[in-house]
Amino acid sequence: GSACPKPEVVLKLERGEEPHLGDPPAAPTGGSLQTPGTVDSPRRRLSGCPAATSKRKELSLADRVKLLQALESSSASLSSVAKLFGISKSQAGRIGRCREQILADWRTNANPLRKRKREGKGGEVEDALFAWCRQALARGERLSGPILKAKAEELALSSGRDFEATDGWLCRWKTRHN
Repeated sequence: GSACPKPEVVLKLERGEEPHLGDPPAAPTGGSLQTPGTVDSPRRRLSGCPAATSKRKELSLADRVKLLQALESSSASLSSVAKLFGISKSQAGRIGRCREQILADWRTNANPLRKRKREGKGGEVEDALFAWCRQALARGERLSGPILKAKAEELALSSGRDFEATDGWLCRWKTRHN
């Protein structure tokens, strides 16, 4: 085949620049998002075949959004983008198929460093608490841990669920919802 020029998004990623991603959530302070093409770990691969010596690489939410941005370019192939991010072609395809869910999580200010989306024990209680929390913050109310725990237990009671809002649950809930 003929060599096509690389799309601008792919070139930016290779240079370590951040492509424009719309309105992304702010990354937490104290850490920086690493460009997917750079290897900064002490465990460097010695062989030329990354699949032979490593497990599947899990991308963070921010990296998945960058991958989707790179896939939008008309001249970027699935295999070139997968190679850039250090993942398999099939994994890049799966991320591309889940585009709407990934972008919805990104727009709702989900934790950009998370690699897996884990559900809490509360389920609908957690979702209702998150919706209430967003409304309360929009009204300018100040929220604290005891207020959130009390509201979670109130929501669980009104839905008829057996639920106890512990400090550990609250800590994990805050992490899940950034």
